[in-house]
Amino acid sequence: MPLIDFGRWDLPALREEWQAARPFGHVVIDGLVAEDRLERLRQGVAAEPHFPDVADLYEMMSSRSPVTAPALLEVQAALGAPEGLAAVAEITGKPVARVELRSYIYLAGSFLLPHSDCRAGLERLVAYAYYLMPREASRGGELELFDCELAGADTVTTRSAKRIEPEGNRIVLFDVAPHTLHQVREVTSGARASLAGWFYR
Repeated sequence: MPLIDFGRWDLPALREEWQAARPFGHVVIDGLVAEDRLERLRQGVAAEPHFPDVADLYEMMSSRSPVTAPALLEVQAALGAPEGLAAVAEITGKPVARVELRSYIYLAGSFLLPHSDCRAGLERLVAYAYYLMPREASRGGELELFDCELAGADTVTTRSAKRIEPEGNRIVLFDVAPHTLHQVREVTSGARASLAGWFYR
């Protein structure tokens, strides 16, 4: 069995969900991998070196890129395989050609303030976050999406529009554009572990 069975995804339904999603394109897919494979991924995160990653905008523990743990490399390979890229392209309508993955651990007090992943010249098209720990392992840490009004390159107003719980074995795909403002709310207890990154042109 493949690590990720893309044949189980209802691509037309997910494409409709993406197009109808507010405040911007996103989909939530639960049960990304079989439960008997999930524990190996958790062990892979535990084996992967993580380092303090702190700036005005964020505080967390993150891996280097590329990751080295075999279990995490398997996830990256599955997402970046032709079947994975074709599925993401079908859902989002974006011509994705490769994927990048890093591992992140948010301990109590960790956060990522509102921002857009859009950067000139990087050709990021779709962002993703895959959660590994059961929800009861932490409090806080929700992915929060914002509805923004832009005037040229300037953000004029923002409004919290949706919070997505970091449930274990859940992947969230979301659009990358100047207006796709999002954040990871502060983790108040426990630990939140995820694999995250971008699909590129």
